[in-house]
Amino acid sequence: MSLAGRLARRRILVTGEDPELSERLGAVFERCGAVLDIEPADSADGTRIARSAARHLGGLDVLVNTGPAVIPEVGERPAAVRRGVERALEHSMALLVTTTEAALPSMNAGASIINTAGFSAHSLVLSRGQEALATAVLETTRGWAQALGPRGVRVNAVVGGPRWDPILEAKLDHGQRPEPVTDEEELDAFVYLASAESSHVSGSVIAVARALTSDELEPSTDR
Repeated sequence: MSLAGRLARRRILVTGEDPELSERLGAVFERCGAVLDIEPADSADGTRIARSAARHLGGLDVLVNTGPAVIPEVGERPAAVRRGVERALEHSMALLVTTTEAALPSMNAGASIINTAGFSAHSLVLSRGQEALATAVLETTRGWAQALGPRGVRVNAVVGGPRWDPILEAKLDHGQRPEPVTDEEELDAFVYLASAESSHVSGSVIAVARALTSDELEPSTDR
């Protein structure tokens, strides 16, 4: 199947708290033939976004909920940091739930919901807040997959997987630096779950390995 045919005429809403990932996904989905609406979340209630997109597109075949790239830990006192993290978690889960619930009436059998957790996190180790959010998102994904299975609506998640070092890989591969990973390659898991190729996949979690950035590869100067 050609790249343009993988998502031909699939009506997709990409929304959530990660505008950079949303834009990258939008570009890849468009190249795969999808009809798109990309809406950044401006509150903890995604009802308006989902309903507006459904009207604009004439229904929804795919909903992608992008989670936050970071969970900020701000403050000097542990109690204040904890309260801030808890508020961020509540905001993210409220957005995930309200957007999905508002989108469901416009989704028929064969539709796909894709949640993300920690995909855009740049740190090698997730913070405790990111780990807590990822756990909540994955549990919610599996619960929805079970509940929506009889309706023919699939629910899966994409998470950030192991990080790999392109410089080390080059050294192991006879000094040949690998080609940069394209968005089509890194985001292919999303295309797969949005397409009919995964028509029998639900309740799954796909971990996508990502290359370390140049900043992460630089040795730390902290002493």
